[in-house]
Amino acid sequence: MHDQSFCRKTLERVLRKHEFRNVSVASYDTFREAILTGAVTSAATCFNEPNNPLRNFKLRGKLVYCLVDPQDELVLRQVVRNVKRCMPRIVEGRSQIVTNLSLMLAEGVPYRVYRLDIRSFYESFQRQEVLSNLHDLIKLSPQSKKLIETLLDSHVAMGGTGVPRGLSLSAVLSDLLMKHFDHLIRSGDDTFYYSRYVDDIIIVTSSRERKTEFLTWVKNSLPSGLILNPNKRNIVEALSKVEKINASSAPAIFSFDYLGYQFSVSNPTKSEAGSKKNGELDRIVSIDIASKKIKKIKTRIVRAFLDFGRTGNWQLLRDRVAYLTQNFSVYNPKAGGKKLAGIYHSYPLVNTESGALLELDCFLRNAVLTRNERAFSRSALLLRGKQKRHLLRYSFARGHTNQSFIHFSGLRISEIQRCWEN
Repeated sequence: MHDQSFCRKTLERVLRKHEFRNVSVASYDTFREAILTGAVTSAATCFNEPNNPLRNFKLRGKLVYCLVDPQDELVLRQVVRNVKRCMPRIVEGRSQIVTNLSLMLAEGVPYRVYRLDIRSFYESFQRQEVLSNLHDLIKLSPQSKKLIETLLDSHVAMGGTGVPRGLSLSAVLSDLLMKHFDHLIRSGDDTFYYSRYVDDIIIVTSSRERKTEFLTWVKNSLPSGLILNPNKRNIVEALSKVEKINASSAPAIFSFDYLGYQFSVSNPTKSEAGSKKNGELDRIVSIDIASKKIKKIKTRIVRAFLDFGRTGNWQLLRDRVAYLTQNFSVYNPKAGGKKLAGIYHSYPLVNTESGALLELDCFLRNAVLTRNERAFSRSALLLRGKQKRHLLRYSFARGHTNQSFIHFSGLRISEIQRCWEN
């Protein structure tokens, strides 16, 4: 049985290596003792009430919250572990959702796809509903519930609403609050496939439903306070019979963006259809990088060259281009270890014939070689022939296909990202 207490033994289990990054070997044991003692005290006093354990900052226009003291972070990790052990979780990862959705879209039956988004997701939950769902977790210890309530009170004291965006607890609480909605939509009579990634919802239906009535049902099924964002709604459908196309390529029936990918669905050509039993044909699903993400990468290329035009820092331009086109590892404090990132690891399910990767390669080549475009006019004067040849060796397509890897320190990554902030 999972131990939900907040003693030295349980809190020691949630310690992570990064807590000791700036601690000398000689001070290791002293620091370990101090942080564990502080965490035990923090849990016993509900994050040292009446002090507010939270601070906030703005990120992409949203207020994000974090804990001030590292010992409070240990307590929160134990709280999250306790909650997770007390609730059933059917949470798919991003890659799993994309894979499953692709398989569903390939089916030859008629269907309709609803791409929906919840406005101000974390901020819109009702406090009373949060507390009510917590109360219903009978297996969750009273101390864990009290600690969560303290954090919610601290959040309200800072002017916050809903659950505090940025805390690891908030993702768990949102899953708890959305549990009934997820089950209701997933088990709907016309639902073929349903998934939710935080506030991004995808529903594939039989297409027999009436769109307006179906959307009203989805909207009314949401927890109190949550509303759908009409500006991020996209509905597409494939209603006609699947037929072989007598051509080398087939136009897309529809396309849409979801979770950073673009899905394009088309009927099969004769060569793609092959031989199918009982005459059943599958649709062809192509997965590429979403247009919004392509634009973001292009913007980063432009900013990298503009910064080079101002500073003349060749090494930084080189590393920025390598960062965008290659793969690398970064430290993930939430997971307590390193994770892989980069053009392949951000988009591992992109098809090998990706048009987006070729488009990005053309854009990068133009940035290196052009003399006429205003954004690159200054860098064109500064770049030497040898430097241009070096930059032209980098390729988004090769970086993705070969999963080529490059090493950067955490400090260097911060320097690389500086011109892309805001």
